Amino acid sequence: MALPPISTNTGINRIISESRDALFDLQRQLATGKTVTSYGDLGQDRSRILSVRGELSQIEGYQTTISQVNLRLDVMQLSLGQLREVASETRSDAFGQGFELHPSGQTLYQLTTAGRFDEVVSLLNAEVGDRYLIGGRETEKPPVLPSDEILNGSGAQAGFKQVAQERRQADLGADDRGRLTLPVPAGAAVTLSEDTAAPHPFGFKLNSVVSNLTGTTVNGPAGAPVAIDATFSATLPQDGETIAITFDLPDGSQHEVTLTARTGAPSTLFEFQIGADENAAALNFQAALDGVILSEAQRSLSSASAFAAANDFFDFDAATPPQRVNGPPFDTATTLTNATAADTVFWYQGELSSTSARQSAIAKADDSLLVSYGARANEQAFVTVIKSMAVMATETFSAGDTNASERYDGLRTRAVNNLGFPNGAQKVDSVITELTLSFATLGKTSERHDANTTLLGGVVENSETADVFDISAQILALQGRIEASLQVTASLGRLSLINFL
Repeated sequence: MALPPISTNTGINRIISESRDALFDLQRQLATGKTVTSYGDLGQDRSRILSVRGELSQIEGYQTTISQVNLRLDVMQLSLGQLREVASETRSDAFGQGFELHPSGQTLYQLTTAGRFDEVVSLLNAEVGDRYLIGGRETEKPPVLPSDEILNGSGAQAGFKQVAQERRQADLGADDRGRLTLPVPAGAAVTLSEDTAAPHPFGFKLNSVVSNLTGTTVNGPAGAPVAIDATFSATLPQDGETIAITFDLPDGSQHEVTLTARTGAPSTLFEFQIGADENAAALNFQAALDGVILSEAQRSLSSASAFAAANDFFDFDAATPPQRVNGPPFDTATTLTNATAADTVFWYQGELSSTSARQSAIAKADDSLLVSYGARANEQAFVTVIKSMAVMATETFSAGDTNASERYDGLRTRAVNNLGFPNGAQKVDSVITELTLSFATLGKTSERHDANTTLLGGVVENSETADVFDISAQILALQGRIEASLQVTASLGRLSLINFL
């Protein structure tokens, strides 16, 4: 009787089939570098590996955010660093040249400052990937209008130059005496007063008076309108004695003028001849004081008026729009009025908010870490630079004006003081420092993410990645087993009953 094949009984075919399947799987692992084809093949490790991969994906998202924000911070710090340098150069160059006018009616320093003003506007309009960086949450359009539009206006919209001219008219008044009244005395009493329309924000304001004039009674400032009275007597002042009057100016500063009594003819604008009696002394004092007021109106008052106009034009927020003189007529105006977008250029087009500028852009760099890195072009430090440079860029002078040089010096002095960022004022350096701290925080966070990625990646790699050397060794061993099994199968296939017997 015939015997069944020995291989069937021994299960060698099954062993060969399983070994061949194992070989194919090992070859797949060698080719793909992966130990499994699906997470289901991981068995009990499936949930753990899925969780780890989720963490890695989240870290990758955080790293992408950090990379984007770092690029923005790089550009912002470069722009603001350059703005700081421009402001510093403008300040240091202020007194490097004398008062020499070009045909434009401006000095070389002013022309240079105008060019730097253009640069400042460009720096505040920094952008990355069509995203403007210094406009707070408003990122789709430049936060600052073009410099020419800011200074010269656009169509029916007045620019800074026009606003400053209107303010100067209001501060000087119709008679160019700074809204002060100084009538010719009828006797020995001289009265200097603010105009009858006061109180209003324009012109000189009487702050104080200090006198050591012998035989002269000085009172004030007091009354409505505020006035100072100086009454001379038969006991006349002595040569060299003085009277000093301090004025408050429209930009918040003060200016003192001192008149000196002389027995002889005055040699300067700030002297008056005592005269033969009290009436002559009063008349001479009034004439000298009137000349000083007319001169100082063109000098210190006009300089202060330009910076007051800059405050009116550039300092505004969501609650308070830019301010303009309520006119015409402007030289007798008594109030400021809100500007509108129809009649005035609003130089800042970014986000208007009372919240922190840094909070206007926030990046989530980790599960529990939010990094603030926003900035707005209307922050105090930037506006200080813009205002000072705008004033210097727009003021013009006449070579025949005897007060022009002193007015120019007043403008330069104020610009230098502002660009020095007095104590308590926000500085450009302060903004840069805050952004640098945000940059450093992001750097430390990125380093931590890198470390976590390496650690978690090792967990995934140990579970999913095939060891090439180990797989190669297994393949060689399995191939040997298969060859041995095939040899046994072949030997068994050649057996017969005759050979068996």
